[in-house]
This record gives sequence, structure tokens and C-alpha cells, in this order.
Amino acid sequence: MLRDMGYRITIDRTGCINCGVCMDVCPVQALDMTRPNRPGVETGGHGAPLRWMMEFPTQVGECIGCSICIRECPVEVMTLDAVSGLTPLQPRQGPITPPSPIGNAWLPLGLVTRESLKPDHPEPYDGLHSWRTSERPQSWQVWRTMLGDARPDPIAPCQAACPAGTDAGRYVGLIGKGLYADAYAVAAEVNPFPSVCGWICTAPCESACRRGTLDEPIAIRDLKRFAAEAGKLPSIEPPKQRRPEKVAIVGGGPAGMSAAYYLARLGYPVTVLEAMPVPGGMMAIGIPEYRLPRDVLREEIGRIVGLGVDLRLDTAMGRDFTLSDLETQGYRAIFVATGASKSRRLGVPGDESPGVVPATYFLKQVNLGEKPRLSGPVMVVGGGSTAMDAARSALRSGAASVTILYRRDRADMPAQAEEVEAAEREGVVVRTGTSVVEVLGDHGMTAIRIVRQEPTGKVESGRALFAPVAGSEEELPATTLLVAVGEEPDPSILPEGAGIEVSAFAGIAADRRTLATGRAGVFAGGDVVSGPKTIIDAVAAGRRAAASIHEYLSGARDGEAEILATVRYRTAHEKVLTVNLATTPRTHRPLPMYEPGSFTATQVGFDETAARHEASRCFRCDAVYRAAEVDVVDGRGPGRSGPPTISTAMPGTTPAPFTTPEVAS
Repeated sequence: MLRDMGYRITIDRTGCINCGVCMDVCPVQALDMTRPNRPGVETGGHGAPLRWMMEFPTQVGECIGCSICIRECPVEVMTLDAVSGLTPLQPRQGPITPPSPIGNAWLPLGLVTRESLKPDHPEPYDGLHSWRTSERPQSWQVWRTMLGDARPDPIAPCQAACPAGTDAGRYVGLIGKGLYADAYAVAAEVNPFPSVCGWICTAPCESACRRGTLDEPIAIRDLKRFAAEAGKLPSIEPPKQRRPEKVAIVGGGPAGMSAAYYLARLGYPVTVLEAMPVPGGMMAIGIPEYRLPRDVLREEIGRIVGLGVDLRLDTAMGRDFTLSDLETQGYRAIFVATGASKSRRLGVPGDESPGVVPATYFLKQVNLGEKPRLSGPVMVVGGGSTAMDAARSALRSGAASVTILYRRDRADMPAQAEEVEAAEREGVVVRTGTSVVEVLGDHGMTAIRIVRQEPTGKVESGRALFAPVAGSEEELPATTLLVAVGEEPDPSILPEGAGIEVSAFAGIAADRRTLATGRAGVFAGGDVVSGPKTIIDAVAAGRRAAASIHEYLSGARDGEAEILATVRYRTAHEKVLTVNLATTPRTHRPLPMYEPGSFTATQVGFDETAARHEASRCFRCDAVYRAAEVDVVDGRGPGRSGPPTISTAMPGTTPAPFTTPEVAS
């Protein structure tokens, strides 16, 4: 849904030093400087004001929210806010051209700044300093040259929001140029499962997208899928060094396989031991094929195994081997990434009934080809992705009807809105504010007793607390109850005396930064440490583990930096960017077709025209700060189409009175 919003830049005039740096660094030329409307100190307070001098920053065009002006303001008097309604814009003042010679007059800072609304963006501090915009770690750090250890360049919100740090803006820009193979390679450099994520990622990048303030976020996940389908990855070069230290990885899910990928890229011999008959963890046994085609997953796992990774299936820790066995076999480091596959019980009377089935167990049966058959009315308890997958799979497995019961409001459901929508379109009924209090049936499940829940008005951890409504109990007929109220790690795989601590919620205790456990050479990460999270979180944990293992085995100071240097895919520096600031609807994929009884994926992705159009909506706030030229082709502001400029002054400002031609160059 399109929104009538925008970014507004305001300043505290009492602290502004009128330097014009903000105007110079604005990549989309949204700022100009007003001219004085009364004589100042430079004229001794007499005569006419000097119209070529700068006074205060003023917003003359649509802002993309990149915050470069906020970072660069030497006195920190600028504020950026997302506001409802069209942002008031001021008239353009025109380029600043001071008279020459100046003589003995006061030297305005305007002499060392560039012209406003310029076609190019050279360094704002002239040749005096080498400019690089950066965050201020300390309040006393003013000019950028004082920053020694800070990040040399800002990153876009989409990249910052991605747990794996995927450079989404760069691959979106490459798609816009038709460079699909390059886009695919960029998407894959910090994530060995780009195709998988193009299908099922929860897309935290889209929630952070700056474009979402103007209208709607970029469809980043769908563009990633398009790049993977339209492009082809380059071949992977052999590692520069073959290392002798063997590494064992327990668990072949996204965390384990990601760690294997990066360790293999660094030259380590890696063995992955997976308890299931198929690799991929919950990607393979927890997500139905209609949401994630198996050939997509197999191809990406095959690329990892193709690096020389030794993958051993049907091999479970605690049954087929122990940590001591691996150490005896010469593995110098071990990464435990066994996930969180133990389903939580419902904890109500009667939940031992044969009709009460963990949703993860049911999905495992479905995904391993066991073809479980259901009949009669099926109830699913929970509101996350597992509940949605179980409900839709139950319909495809013969259930007469499927109802999801969730104890909070719809807005509180952890599942993505599109998952809930897809379930309802297929015929699943979603009942919120409903809690199961008992499973009924003497010789098998026949019904459940539910109670209505309503908010109490209290909030805990940012969420409203719900409580049962007295007298609201009712019975619903049901033959099967699929429980999807959460998963947790299974600590039983660790024997007594393993030297590894378990946290209060049954996860392995590991150092937050290094993922090292209390046992030397043993690391743990992913859901087995954090509890259930997303695939992209697991990918990030796998790379973090690989970096720590590399530091442990080789003595490297920064394993993450060495990994990134190994996998980084270089693309040409973009000197010219085109940005469209006109309100433009987001491109949506066609809705998938539901085929009763079929688990075949029917979700169609973007075609080339749709993909390039969607990519063109990107603000490119990953690159605008360093581009030599940014061409704003549409939107509100001087020389652009779109709704007219609003001349009403922003709060705390005065419209500039001077736009006379004699100040233009």
C-alpha cells in the first residue's frame, strides 16, 4: 500500500555555522543554502545584505534519508525525520558565486564550498583533507579526518539489517543494469544459500529499506531470486593455501553447511556429519517443497560439497560417534550446529493423545516422502512459519478442514503476512485470541476444548499480555492437533562430562563473539545456541564460526576479514547513478496457484521487465555518497516532475527572499 510520507531535514539555527558542507555532500541535491535578508558582520551591519553569502541550509528537494548531511555537519545541528504527508520544500536559491576579488572583507566559508545543486560531487573539504564520511564514535570527533578506526564508508540500511551483511543495494543496482550474473555473484559472496533465501528469507532487509518511507520497500528478496534464476555464478578458484588441520562439523543445516563453505574456501579439509538422510537441516525437512523447491536446495548444497567437503548422512552424534571420537580421529576443531529440532509440548490435559503430533515431526514425514495421510478436521496451534507450513501441508495431506489457533492478535503472529495470506487463500481458517486448554477423547482424540483470550492492557517485553475470558470455553471436533508452539535444542546429544555448558533454555552455552564452548577446540552456533531463528541468522552464525575456527587454528587476527577478502566479488565502481524519487508502486509477484494434494512449487518469480523496473525504484543509498554524479530523474524539487514544491516554510525557518539572477554563475 502506498503511503503519503517523506523525509524532512530540520536544523537548529542557533548552532549552525553556515558552512554549506551539508549542501555539498547531499548526493541527490536536496539541500541548498538560504541568503541573508539583512546586513551582517561582513558589512559592519550597514548597507545591503550580500546576496552571494550563505545563511542556513534549506530543503529544496526530496530526501532519500541517507543521513550523509547529518554525519557531515561539523557542529551536529541537523535532524532527519520520517514524517507523514508531503515534506515542505523551499525554492531553489541558485549557485553561489562570490565576487572577486574579495579584498580585505571577511572570508566566507562559501569560498571553499561548491555550487549548490551541482552535477558532480567532489570532496567538500577541497584538497585540504581526504574526505570519507563516517559515524562519530565519540561526541568530540568533528571532522572526518579525526576518525582513525571507524568504518570508512556508510552501509545501506538493507545491508545493516541483514544478519549476514548481504550487499543488497549493490546487487539490486546490477539487476537494474541488466548484469544478472554479477548480481547473483554479489548476493552469494556472504551467503552460500542465495537461491534458497530468494525463495523463503524473512527479508529483514525490506523492513529497513529507506524507500519504504516514501512509498513501499524494494522487493529485495524477489530480486535476489531473479538474479539466481537469470544469472550464473562464476567458478570458484581453488584456495591459495591447502591447510592440514581437519575440521568436523556436526549438523548439515544452514549454519553447518555455511561454516563448511567458508572453511573450505580457506583451504581446510572439512567433514560434515548429518543425522538425517538428507542434508539441509530444517531447510530440507521443515519447509515444504511448494515453498522451497528441492532442486534449488540440492544445487546450493552441491556447490558446497563440490569444494571437497566430505558429507556423511545418517550419522548422529550420541548414536554413531562422540566428540571424543572426533578428537581421536584427528579433527583439530569441531563446530556443533545441530539446530533446534525438539518440539515443545502443549502442556494441557490430554496432550499425550496419539492425535497430538509435533508440527515439525509431521513436516519431516512430509518432506522425507513418507506421505502421511490425515482425515477429518485438523487443528494447528501456533502462529509462526512452522504453523503455516503445517496447516497448508495438512490440507495437501487429506485433512477435511484445517484451522489455525493462535492465542494473541493477528498482528502478533510471528509468521510473515504473506504466509498467513497464502494459507487463508488455500482454505485454512485462522482464529486469533484462542487458546487450547484440553484435548478430549478416551480412546483417541475426538475434540479439543478452547477458550477465548483477550488483551489485559498490560505489556511485557513489548507485547500485549492476553488472558482467558471467563465463560468463553467451547469444544471443537478434531482428529489431529499439530503443535507448533516453538522448538528448542536437544541437549541429550551431549554426554555427561563433555565439558560443555547448557543454557537455561537447553541451548549450548557459547561465547557470544567467538562461539567457543568450554571445551577446547569445540565451537557451537546457530539455533543450538540461540534457539529458533531464521535461515539467514544461521548462515551468519556459520560464517562467524568459520572465522573463529580459522583464528583458533591459524592464529589469524581477524578471520572474518580473511574470509571476506577470499569471497568478495568485485564489481566496477559506479561513477554515475540514476535515482527516481517519484512515488512508484512496488512490483508484486503473481499469486501462487493452489493445487489440492500437490506439493509442487507454483510461485512464479519476476520476469526481466518486472525485475528491472523494481530495481529502478532503489534509492541506491549504498553508493550515492561516493558517486561522482547522481542524476535525479523524477520526484519533487527543482527541475523535476512530480507534485509541485510546497513553499510553506519548515518549522523554525524563514523562506529565503533572494533568488535573483545576479547571484547565479
